[in-house]
Amino acid sequence: MLLSLFIILPLIVGVFMLLMQGQKPQRWSGAFVGGALVALFLYITCQGGTNELTFQTQWFNFNSVKTYFALNAQGLGGLMLLLSNFTYLALFVYLSTTKQSYSNTFYGLLLITLAGLNGVFLAEDLILFYFFWEVVLIPVYFLIGLYGIGKYKLRANMTFFLYTILGSMFMLGGIVYIGFYLKPVSFLLADVAQVTSVAYSTNTALALLFLIAFVIKIPIFPFHTWQPTIYKTAPTPLTVVLSALMAKMGLFAVVTWYLGLFPTVSVLFNYILYVAVFGLVYASLIALSAKNVKKIIAYSSIAHLALIFVSLFSELANGLTGAYFQMFSHGLVVLGLWLCVDVMERKYNLTDIKSIGGLAKVDPTLSILFMIFGLANIALPLTSSFIGEFMMLSALFAQHPVLCVMACLGVILSAVYTLRLSSEILFGEVKNIKQKEAKKGGFGAIAVLAVIAFVIIVLGVYPTPIFNLLAR
Repeated sequence: MLLSLFIILPLIVGVFMLLMQGQKPQRWSGAFVGGALVALFLYITCQGGTNELTFQTQWFNFNSVKTYFALNAQGLGGLMLLLSNFTYLALFVYLSTTKQSYSNTFYGLLLITLAGLNGVFLAEDLILFYFFWEVVLIPVYFLIGLYGIGKYKLRANMTFFLYTILGSMFMLGGIVYIGFYLKPVSFLLADVAQVTSVAYSTNTALALLFLIAFVIKIPIFPFHTWQPTIYKTAPTPLTVVLSALMAKMGLFAVVTWYLGLFPTVSVLFNYILYVAVFGLVYASLIALSAKNVKKIIAYSSIAHLALIFVSLFSELANGLTGAYFQMFSHGLVVLGLWLCVDVMERKYNLTDIKSIGGLAKVDPTLSILFMIFGLANIALPLTSSFIGEFMMLSALFAQHPVLCVMACLGVILSAVYTLRLSSEILFGEVKNIKQKEAKKGGFGAIAVLAVIAFVIIVLGVYPTPIFNLLAR
C-alpha cells in the first residue's frame, strides 16, 4: 500500500498547486514531495522483504480479461523510481534556492508529471502501464505550450504531441489485439507473457507495435527529430524531466514490456540495432558540428541513449546490468549538465559556445562542477558513467563486434564534442562576462550541483549499492 504514495502524493500536491493560481509560488512543496518519496523509497527498500515492494488489487475486467492495480518496485523499476524522485528533489531544491519566477501552475504540472512517471516505473499490469504512459503526456503538453521559449514553441509542441500520440496508438492497437484475440488470464506481465512469448514469439507485427511506441519516447533514430527542438524551446526544469526521466520511460518499457513479452522475435529486429547505432554516430556528428549549447547536449543525449538501447539486446548479463546502471547514471549526468547550463544562462546569457569564454577565471566553482559533469558525459574512469559504459561495450564486443566498433566511434566523438564545449566556455580569454555577475545567485545552486557531482563520483568508485538494488 505504501507504493501507492509514490503516485498519490505528487498527484494531490500537484492538483492543490494548480488551484493556487495567482498566489505566491510554493516551490518548497515540490522539494518536500521529492524528499519524502526518496525517504519512503529508502525505508521500504531497507525493510528487506518483498511485501513492501509489491502491491496488487483487482481493478476491472477488459473483455473478460482481468486488470489489476499492480505495483512493483523491485529491480530496474525500483532503480528508476529512485532516479525520478531524487531528480525531482534536486530540481525543486534548485528552483527554490534560485527563486525562479515560475507560477504554481508550472510546479503543479511538474508534480503531476512525477505521479505519471512513478506510475510507469511501478506498473506491473499492461493496462495500468498504458494509463500512466498517457498521463505523463498531458501535463508535459501544457508545460511546453504555456511556458515554452521562442516563437517556434507551438510547432515544437505539436510535433512532440503527434509523435508520442502516434506511438501510443500503435501500442494501444497491440494491447487491444492481446485482449481480444490472445485473451490472457489477466493483463499482469506474467500472464500476458505466457501468450506472447511462446505461441507468438515470432509475431513481428505485434512486437513492432510496442517497439515503435518505445523508441519514439527514448528517442531512437529516425524517430528522434522531435527531441532537439523540444529541448531548445522547453523551460530548463522541464528539459531536465524530459532528458533525465522521460527518455528512461522508453528504455524501461523496452526492458520490462518489450523484452518481457517478446523475448525471442524475428531476426529482422537485428537490423534495428544497426539503425540505432547509425543514429548514435549520426547524433554524435551533429553534436560535434553544432554551436548551440542546448543542441549539443540534446544530440549527446540521443547518442548515449542509443548505446543503452543497443546494449539491452546484447543477451549477456553484464551488458544488461551495465545498461541498467547507465540509465541511472545518465539521468544524474544530464541533470547536472542542464542545471549548470541554466545557471550560466541566467548569470551570463549563455546561448552558444562562442557567447561566453574564460568562465574558469571568473567563476571557478561552477566551472569545476561543469567539468565534472562533462567528464562524466564521456565516461571518464572514477565517474559513474564509466562503470556502465565499460560493461555495455564489453558485452557488445562479445556478441556484436561490428556494433561495438561503431559504438566506440560514437564514444570517441563524444569526448571530442564534450571537450570542445568545455574548452570554449571555460578557458581562454574572459569574454562577455563581468566579475560582478559571478557573485549573483548565492550558495544554493552550487550546493545542489555539488551533491549531484558527489553522487556521480561515489558511484564511479563504489557502484555496489546500485548493483544490490538491481539484484532485489
